Amino acid sequence: MELLRIDQTPSLQRIEPVTHVSTGSSFIEANTEAVSFAEMRDRHVIPVFLKDNEPAISHCEFIETVSQATQDAFGLATFPRADIRVSHPVKGRVYEARHKKAQELLPHEKTIYFERMAFMISIPDIRDEVSGNLLELTIGGVKAFHLDNLNSCKGGLEHFKVFIGFKNRVCTNLCVSTDGVRTDLKVRTLEELYQGVFDLIGSFDSVDFLRTLNSLTEYELEERQFAQIIGRCRMYQFLPTVLRKEIPDLLINDTQVSRIAEHFYHDPNFSGSENGVIDLWRFFNLFTGANKQSYIDKYVERGVNGYEFTERIRQSLDGSYPEFWYLS
Repeated sequence: MELLRIDQTPSLQRIEPVTHVSTGSSFIEANTEAVSFAEMRDRHVIPVFLKDNEPAISHCEFIETVSQATQDAFGLATFPRADIRVSHPVKGRVYEARHKKAQELLPHEKTIYFERMAFMISIPDIRDEVSGNLLELTIGGVKAFHLDNLNSCKGGLEHFKVFIGFKNRVCTNLCVSTDGVRTDLKVRTLEELYQGVFDLIGSFDSVDFLRTLNSLTEYELEERQFAQIIGRCRMYQFLPTVLRKEIPDLLINDTQVSRIAEHFYHDPNFSGSENGVIDLWRFFNLFTGANKQSYIDKYVERGVNGYEFTERIRQSLDGSYPEFWYLS
């Protein structure tokens, strides 16, 4: 199961991805809403750089570019469907309606764009199972306009986050690692954006990542070990700065830690067994499930952090990282 590698980069063309609003479990939930590609294209305005009124790279252009790179990398005849979630609306109105009360505005007099957007595109032909869970190769991205300096002129770097990993079809949890993520892809043009996505896809080793995910099923935590990890996750937020520097970062918040603890007992797919034992695959999915309550701009980083955190636990259990603070 290898990703196709293309020796020559095809020219970037405008395309229209096949998109839909997902009706099942969302890959991210907190403070977001589903939106279709057509709605974003036809109804949402595009932010501009204030000093020259030139448009930023829009959410639609971002999705189009990632879809084009995906099609070229995998030789797809058509585009698979993309799930799109948005948050933090920026509302406005046309000039003619400047004196109207908000409740009097007509639909054509309102303007809107969303500051933050995340999307996923699944490649259903590349899939495997881990512990009975169907995983699909998934490519996507995150755009948050507040990370760009829109007070300047067009021509500066614009920031994007892109990822390739696997989506757990049981719960739409996203499984990503550092090797499959660019958390700060800085570009000036769509061509540079295309090339960054294309290179990320080409360098990702899906077989090796699946092998690593499958190895998590071979390691187990007893209930007392799970409880110690949860307790120290809560303590981590209050550690003195000097001590925190010596401990691997933990990016999830207390609410998400509580969600992991709750789902250890009540999650229908990934709870611990009756004797209190949980394998690391299920633990990892409790972590990625809690990450779905993150805001869009923190989603990818916390996803990677969940994988790295679980890997440190695995290394602690097999003795290669005995000084892991959460279990020591």
